[in-house]
Amino acid sequence: MRTRTAITAVLLALAATTAACSSSDKPDLAACKAAMEKQFKEAKNSEQGKRPDACDGVDAKTMSQYTQEIFDDQTTK
Repeated sequence: MRTRTAITAVLLALAATTAACSSSDKPDLAACKAAMEKQFKEAKNSEQGKRPDACDGVDAKTMSQYTQEIFDDQTTK
């Protein structure tokens, strides 16, 4: 149960943080999700995660969607 709580905390922290995009370039969504997955794997049972640099400019709705997908994928294994 503690692992699940820690996983949820890390992923919610990632989704909760938002960053404004000052550039007209669109963020690389695949790179963002890959960075989130990597951070998740490295941060199990660890402290709260931070928004990966690859996710700069990604909106909160997309971050939340990725968080849910990663969480679902990891909890069904």
